[in-house]
Formats: sequence, structure tokens, C-alpha cells
Amino acid sequence: MTSTDPGHRLDALVRAVAAMLPFPVELDADMGYTGALFIDLGRRGGPDDPPDTAGIDVEFEPVVWMFDVEGGRETITSKMGEDVEPQIVADWIAEQAQLAGSPAANTASPADELRN
Repeated sequence: MTSTDPGHRLDALVRAVAAMLPFPVELDADMGYTGALFIDLGRRGGPDDPPDTAGIDVEFEPVVWMFDVEGGRETITSKMGEDVEPQIVADWIAEQAQLAGSPAANTASPADELRN
């Protein structure tokens, strides 16, 4: 990707949002897609099942944050774009992950383990 590619430009934003989530996630790139990285929130079944994901969709104008359940079985589109504070986006993603029962949202943090 070049520096003018919208996906490349937004990767830092996706990283910032992922770092603010209250549970561990992985970042991934969709091969063949020129968009930004996406946040992998885990798979509900086996390794070949599609994951729940969140990311900023550069194919919309203006770009918006989206949350996909099981690879797009259900898609929730926010009204937030790239100009929204990362913590606000992270809070929205965390809420959607809780509502959808995403695997990552059900993962205890190390601090939670210490409390139990």
C-alpha cells in the first residue's frame, strides 16, 4: 500500500482503538482488500468459521466504523467516522461485542483473573 491509500492511512487509528478495548484482540488484514486493518474479536466455532470483526470501512463515503458478527452474518454500522476519538469508538466496539456475545468480550483480562 502507498501512503495515499486510505487503508494505510487509517491503520494507526485502528491500532489506537484496539489498544483501548477492555479485552484482548488481534489485528488482521484481509488479503486482497486495500482497506485498513481490522480488529479480530474471535471465532465462535472452529478455526475455519468466520470471526466477529470491527473496523473502519473505507468503501463507504464518508468512512464509518462497522461491527460484523460471524464474518458479516450481521453488520452493525455506526455513524462514527475517522474524526471520532479512539476511546469513544473503543467503547462502542466493546458494547457491540458484549451485545453480540463475541468471544473476545468473554475473555477475562489478567486483572480479572487476579480478582477471582
